[in-house]
Amino acid sequence: MPSQRQSPPQRGARVACAIAFAAFVFAAGARPVAAAGETGRHPRHRLVEPAPPPKPIDYDQLTREAATLLQNYIRIDTTNPPGDELAAARMLKEKLLADGVPANVWEPAPGRGVVAARLHGIGRHTRSVVLLSHMDVVPANAKEWQFPPFAAQIKNGEIQGRGAIDDKGPGVIELMAMLAIKRAGILLDRDVVFIATGDEENGGRMGAGWMVDHEADVFADAGYLLNEGGGIMRRPNGKRYFAVSIAEKTPLWLRVTATGPAGHAAVPPDETAVTRLVRALDRLDGWRAQIRLIDPVRDYFRALAELDGGPPQYRNLARALRDPDFTRNFTAVARHNALVRDTFTATVLHASDKTNEIAPVATAEIDGRLLPGENPVAAAADVRKAMGDPNLKLDVMLNFPAASSPRKSRMMTAIGELAAREDAGVVPTMIAGFTDSHYFRQKGIDCYGFIPIEITPAEMRGVHGVNERIPVKELGAGIRRMVALLELVGGRAGPAEGRRP
Repeated sequence: MPSQRQSPPQRGARVACAIAFAAFVFAAGARPVAAAGETGRHPRHRLVEPAPPPKPIDYDQLTREAATLLQNYIRIDTTNPPGDELAAARMLKEKLLADGVPANVWEPAPGRGVVAARLHGIGRHTRSVVLLSHMDVVPANAKEWQFPPFAAQIKNGEIQGRGAIDDKGPGVIELMAMLAIKRAGILLDRDVVFIATGDEENGGRMGAGWMVDHEADVFADAGYLLNEGGGIMRRPNGKRYFAVSIAEKTPLWLRVTATGPAGHAAVPPDETAVTRLVRALDRLDGWRAQIRLIDPVRDYFRALAELDGGPPQYRNLARALRDPDFTRNFTAVARHNALVRDTFTATVLHASDKTNEIAPVATAEIDGRLLPGENPVAAAADVRKAMGDPNLKLDVMLNFPAASSPRKSRMMTAIGELAAREDAGVVPTMIAGFTDSHYFRQKGIDCYGFIPIEITPAEMRGVHGVNERIPVKELGAGIRRMVALLELVGGRAGPAEGRRP
């Protein structure tokens, strides 16, 4: 009979069975086995031996290997839309399988990809650690770049290309850290799960959202998750701190539609769909939501003041924001403004496709970002009121509940211990954007935005901008720190732990 094409959920189900079976075989191979004829009532007779000490890790070689992997990864164009992450997912899968790490790929929709792998520990702790990244990238206009965005050249000690920082570089750091642990024979008390999704740059419905809905068994035992959203920062006085995102703003993406008479542009009426829309957007641009200070933002600015003696007002930001002059200067910094109030930015406009034609419909898309705890219905009503035109149509394109992670946990303690090794502290914070972490927070997993690399402000401007790049040296340093962090949170097994010879 001719073969029939399977739907994504059907394929996902078959692959889920395959990964479950592979995981079972892999885990079973690590258990002690009784000798022939033994009943198992005398554990001392089992064929086990103390695990050998871990092998040294050659981080120089690991860095070179990671740089090559990242170059190949960047060269797979996963611009979203349309995404097309499947080839990248398969490449990462093959890299994992080559080192004996069980891995599988799913295809949520034609051409879209998700890859997951699991490194088994000795199983004393049941809550695994998920290392999450995304394979898709935002568009890059080659005419605006100083180098080809998908050539992945290495110049001046930097890997250049779209996705170097957001988020292929961090994904390579996570993957190579996991491989380094396996190659060195480091036994952790927890499993480590690697997941790379697609579609994050467009909301994640065909990536992390699909994974949570269809393949939740892959991470059902997860207790902690590390994702993008934080890193190692340096203050003007040279002091460094490990910024960890424990909360995110949530999107309220809106589509505004205005209507009016159609006609020839040579004979314009007094009002058109475009002029109505433009006036409404102008009024929205002049409106500001109320200021609200949440705890992670308050604590973040207090920590900055303690690090470098910054503005004294940062030590008690709630009180300082009662001063109109201070508030005006503080919110003049775009990032500061985004941390203390909801924001709404018109990003997409569409009307006529012809210069001489008056379109009967004009639309705008607004990127709204809400502070945790805000009511999206009330926020949309505020936007409508600010635009001052009750006849405009307002539709919600994307919204989901905000969720945060605890400031005190084993993961946060481990990050603190890692920071202390470099004479730095940990600063919990909120990011003004959102990541795929929200899908997993809604499943009760403690998610933290932290990739252990130090990126300069100039390098950060490449994220969603031009000339994105990451230093090769920092790529290697990130792998070294990630290995150390997984040992800290994973609880490396002691010398008495055994495994089958």
